[in-house]
Amino acid sequence: MKIVMGGAAALLLLGSAAVAAPAAPTGAVPPIEVRFCPGAVAHPYPLDSLRNVQGLLLQNVVVINHGPPLKLEAVELELRRAGETIDSRLISGAALEGAVKQGQAVKMSGMLEVAAFQFCDGALLNGAALADDATLETGEAVLIAQQPFAWKGARDELRVSARALRGAEPVSGHGTLRLDAATSTTQFRFPLKGGTWLAAAGASFHTTHRWGVPEEFALDIVQLGPNLRTHRSDGGAHTDFYAYDAEVVAAADGKVVQVITGGAELPPLLPRPGETLDAYYARIGAQQDQNMARGLPGIVGEGVIIDHGNGEYSLYAHLKPGSVTVKVGDTVRSGQTIGRLGSSGNSTEPHLHFQVCNRAAPLNCAGVIPTFTGIEIANSDGPRPIQSGDLIIVP
Repeated sequence: MKIVMGGAAALLLLGSAAVAAPAAPTGAVPPIEVRFCPGAVAHPYPLDSLRNVQGLLLQNVVVINHGPPLKLEAVELELRRAGETIDSRLISGAALEGAVKQGQAVKMSGMLEVAAFQFCDGALLNGAALADDATLETGEAVLIAQQPFAWKGARDELRVSARALRGAEPVSGHGTLRLDAATSTTQFRFPLKGGTWLAAAGASFHTTHRWGVPEEFALDIVQLGPNLRTHRSDGGAHTDFYAYDAEVVAAADGKVVQVITGGAELPPLLPRPGETLDAYYARIGAQQDQNMARGLPGIVGEGVIIDHGNGEYSLYAHLKPGSVTVKVGDTVRSGQTIGRLGSSGNSTEPHLHFQVCNRAAPLNCAGVIPTFTGIEIANSDGPRPIQSGDLIIVP
């Protein structure tokens, strides 16, 4: 499932996230406001567990001017531990101009509306308009999106500080985001039965999921055949794919809170011989525009959401039409079959999209890192979370 923003420039999949940002400031001359999306917490994910190297993606931060016009001079991003700044990044000059242009490109493309889930359904901007330069009029904002970080050791807070001039007077504002590397309280088994599976997309930076708010830690799961491909022959039919029609199982005990139906399976959307990557993504983008217009069935396809308690919900997307065997209100046990793997909704080929979120809504949640048990990662150098490209052995 691929959602293409700005041609082949950036890839997203599902989602929207709840935001917990500070209320708009009050006073005669309000300070600058800094808001995040997601706004409650950000989750680092291991880049190298053996060496304790972590990676973080700051999805979205905006600087909003609530007072008289000002000139934004710089935005500083600080990674902190126990109140002390360990790493910092300064966005000023050409980099700040680039952020302004990127925000304008997002605005002009219509993605604030089409992909509202990526910007917390309006809660991020909170009514502000994106500025066309670094001089912010009242109610204007600058968006800084998708800032990646890597470090060794521990960090517990991200602080964002904005510096500006209102006339000759220096003004500033800041916001902080808690960092928490903890994984889910729920212990999840793999959502497919025994065998060897490929995590085609996971939480690694080099695949699409990490760049989407709700699916930041999601998996797209496929199966390889003896030919080391996901399909037999040319992959022209769903039944050519080794994973197609596999049993999808509840990954933990819980209660079914949503069943999404009405998703159709479109023909597989594989690269054509000689087709460039840009041309392929353009073709995906054209198809996904039609998929997104169909709402949840066009994006998620046939799907199931299970409530596991502790504010943790698992989503199973792109199931085979008509295969769901549970209904809302059912209590399910770990390992119980809930449907079959398909390619419904916004899917390029048969696969299971599995994610854990903090809300019972596939397009209005923030991703949670799932804790998996009972699996083996082939050729792993030790216990660690799943990375994109891993082969997963399920007994």
